[in-house]
Amino acid sequence: MITIHVQGTEELIRDLRKAAIDVQDAARKVLKEQAEKIKYDAQERVPIGATMALLASIRHGVSKKKLTAWVSAGGKVGGNDTYYAQFVEFGTKKQTAQPFLFPAARAHDEETQRRLTEVMFAALRGRPI
Repeated sequence: MITIHVQGTEELIRDLRKAAIDVQDAARKVLKEQAEKIKYDAQERVPIGATMALLASIRHGVSKKKLTAWVSAGGKVGGNDTYYAQFVEFGTKKQTAQPFLFPAARAHDEETQRRLTEVMFAALRGRPI
C-alpha cells in the first residue's frame, strides 16, 4: 500500500477563496467603470430635445450582490417623464429609430470583456489586481 501526504492544501484552499473575493471586487470595479463609460457615450449620442430630459435620464449602476452592471434611459427626471426613450432608441411605425444606448454599449463590449479577462487571469496568477 502506498500512502501519500499532501502538504499545503489548507493554504491552497485559503488562497483560492481569497482569489475569488479579489476577482469579484476587481470585476465589480471594472463593471462600474465600463458602465460609466457607456453612460457618457450614450449621452454623447442621444438626440437632444428642448428639455434635455432624455439626456438627464441616462443612468448607470452595478449590482451589489451579482456581478452585473446596467445602463438605462427613461423614467421621470425633474418633472418630465421620459417614457419615450424606447421610441427614440427603437423607432415606431411613424418615427425612424435614433439608437443611442445600444450603440454605446456595443462600442465598449470588447474593452469590457478584455478588462474582465485580465482581472481574472491576474488573480489566478497571484498578481495584484
